[in-house]
Amino acid sequence: MTETMSRPSGRDQVAVLRVNGEYALVARHPIPRDTLMFRLEGEVTPAPTRHSVQVGTGVHLDLPDDCGAEEVTNRFYWRFMNHSCSPSATVRGRDVFSLRLIAPREEITFNYNTTEFELAEPFACRCGSDHCAKWIGGFHHLAPAEKERLRPCLADHLLPLVDSTCR
Repeated sequence: MTETMSRPSGRDQVAVLRVNGEYALVARHPIPRDTLMFRLEGEVTPAPTRHSVQVGTGVHLDLPDDCGAEEVTNRFYWRFMNHSCSPSATVRGRDVFSLRLIAPREEITFNYNTTEFELAEPFACRCGSDHCAKWIGGFHHLAPAEKERLRPCLADHLLPLVDSTCR
């Protein structure tokens, strides 16, 4: 197993870790529950892309076109937050908070269905969670019961849609 760790510039809580060719964002030390870990930054775009995060209705954050590999790992490290149906973090606006105690070197994940109305590139989930949705396509594709289950972690721009679809 080959692994390398790079420390994001100015951030002592998280790091980008590469294990066997796959990247992940991990905790550098224990992170208590409800801790603001970092803030998302990036180029605002009106439509989703493979790596964007939706932070409002029709508002997505993405990497700048001219962004190099070092800048991605040092400044836009949030791009390495992978999906989990039982995540360790949640996105509130542009802020990322821990949902529970996160152990050192544990992966920081969030549920893409809690921020994305529609993913640009849906995918088969392999998180292994008891709550695994199996297919991740965005909030729009969830059953009403799943939308309601996710309510506590939903982004503000998706909350009004729970009430309109879960009646």
